[in-house]
Amino acid sequence: MDIWITAVTIGLGVAIAASIGAISQSRAIWRAVEAIARQPEAGGRIFTALLMGLALIETLVLFTVFVLGFLIKPSLDQMIQAKYGKEALEYQKLTDTYDKEKKTEGKH
Repeated sequence: MDIWITAVTIGLGVAIAASIGAISQSRAIWRAVEAIARQPEAGGRIFTALLMGLALIETLVLFTVFVLGFLIKPSLDQMIQAKYGKEALEYQKLTDTYDKEKKTEGKH
C-alpha cells in the first residue's frame, strides 16, 4: 500500500465523517428552532436536549478521526519498514521514546 493511498483514505474518512456530522447538526438545530417557535415555553428543555445531541454528534465525528488514526498507524509502520528497512522503523520508535521522556522531564 502506498503512502498516498493511506493519506487519501484518511482524508476521505475525515471528510465524510465531518460532512455527515455537519448535516446532522444543522438538521438538529433547524428542528430545535422550529420546536421552540411552536412552543416557546418549552425552549429551555429543548435547548438542553439540543446541546446534548450536538455534543454526541460531535463526539462521533471525533471518534471516527481517532479510529482512522489508530487503524492507519500500523500500515504506516509497515510502509516505512518496507521502503526504508527495519532500521528506520526502530530509529523512529527510539526518537518517539526520547521525545516522550524529554516531555516528562520538563514537567518535574
